[in-house]
Formats: sequence, C-alpha cells, structure tokens
Amino acid sequence: MDIDQLIESFEFRFQAAGVDNAKRVTEELLAHALNCRPMEIYTGAASSIVNITQQFELIRKLEPLAVRIESGEPLQYVIGHVDFWGLQINCDSRALIPRPETELLVEEVLSCRILNDKQPATVVDVGTGTGCIVLTLAKQRPDASYKAVDISKDALELARENAKINDLEKSVFWIKNNLLQRFAPDSADVIVANLPYISSKDWNELAPSVRDHEPQTALDSGPTGMELIEDLALQARSILVPDGMLFLEFGYDQSNAVVQCLNHLGYLDVTIKHDLAGHDRIAIATNP
Repeated sequence: MDIDQLIESFEFRFQAAGVDNAKRVTEELLAHALNCRPMEIYTGAASSIVNITQQFELIRKLEPLAVRIESGEPLQYVIGHVDFWGLQINCDSRALIPRPETELLVEEVLSCRILNDKQPATVVDVGTGTGCIVLTLAKQRPDASYKAVDISKDALELARENAKINDLEKSVFWIKNNLLQRFAPDSADVIVANLPYISSKDWNELAPSVRDHEPQTALDSGPTGMELIEDLALQARSILVPDGMLFLEFGYDQSNAVVQCLNHLGYLDVTIKHDLAGHDRIAIATNP
C-alpha cells in the first residue's frame, strides 16, 4: 500500500462517518503521524513508505486517532495543535480551537496606529483562551506590554503552556478575571477580544463536532449572543485611554447589533472588516 492508497482508505472511512473535508483531515492526520507538513506526505521519505513493517507501524499509530475523528472529535484536538500566524498553538478541550478568522483580527491590531505611535502601548486580550491572539501580538511586536484575561482557570493554564513552547513566558501577564472587572481606569491603549458570541439557542444547533467537544463557555454568550460583547464594550469605555482602540470579533450576522452597541456607547470611527468569506467579522472603534 502506497501513500495515495493509504490516504484513499482513510478518506473513505471519514466520508462514511460524515466528516467534513475528509481528504484534508486525512492529510493533516497523516502529516501528524509522520511528523511532517501535509504537502510533504506526497514527497520525499514520507511518500516512499513501502516496507511492510513501516506500513504496519504507521497504520497502528493512525488507527486510534482515526477512531477519534470518526466519533466526531475535532481534528485539532486529536492532533493537539494548530498553526496560528506561524506559531504552534496547542489546543484541547480547555479552550476554543483558534479559527482563521481570528488571524485577521490579529492583523488589524498589528496594523493599528497605536502600536506604531506609542512606546510601549498596553494591550489587553480579553477571553484569551489558548492565548493565540496575545502570543502572536507579543511575538510580532515585543515592544508593547501585554495582559491576557480569561474567566477560565483551565484556559489560562493552556495559554501559559503555549507561551512556554513559543518562548514567550515573560512576555504576557496572565489574569483570571471576568472581562475587565478590577482594571483601573485609563489602563489600556488597546483592547482586543474574541468573546463567546453565539446565542444559547444557536449553540444547541451547532455541529456535534463543535457542540459536543469545544467548551460551551467559550461559545455560548447567552440568549442573544451579544451579552459579553455589550458588557465588554461598556467596560472598555472607562478602561481605555482617550483615543484608545477596541477590536472585536463577532458572528457573521451580528454586524448591525455590534455597530449599534458601539455607537450608542459613544465610540468614534466604528469600522467593520470582512473575513475571507466576505462576512462582516471584525469591529474596530476608537474611545473618545
């Protein structure tokens, strides 16, 4: 059995189990087992595994992982990590899996005027989860000062682990806290957040791979899905310095509600950015 046949075999299994993007999942899983990048499984040493013993060992390694995939567990939890802005971010059921949309949120923060004009700017990541946002910012702009907040002790432990594996242990101050409670007025130049924004009703209707495996507290905001965004936007009005900036990720259908909330609270220059699918996804606003 060559690599193409092996891929076809597992792809067929995953399709039969209802796994989305079965071929991509197969490639990612195989690359994990071979300790290489997905495209490298078709080239070099990975593509020439023809020895029966090698094949047996590879299948033995893949089988328990494949069973987890077939049961609906997300690929990222099965292999234990994702690539986020070039960083390896370990992920498990303690926190939400980082999504590509959040990389766009990071891009917007990195390009903001405050990080370029103020030295050092103080950046607060609220609802840090795996730490993917704050760690990427700290890696790219080590001249700023970073704080990361999460209400979950388990999520903070995971974020600290990710800081360690990316040599950023001393770059972020970690805080167990409910949003911005206890933060001093005028203590942040930038606040960035990818908070839970799914309503409780919509959470019940999520795909089982998300609903049954990722932490509900990282997804479900409450009856409307806007509860935490509204609370944070209100708190940030006093925590941000004058002319400070707020960056928010939100659901694809929440743009009008987010803009209305920010305008009502008196934010200036409210701007909406799209994700790669063309959906409204990121709000940027300036504190008066």
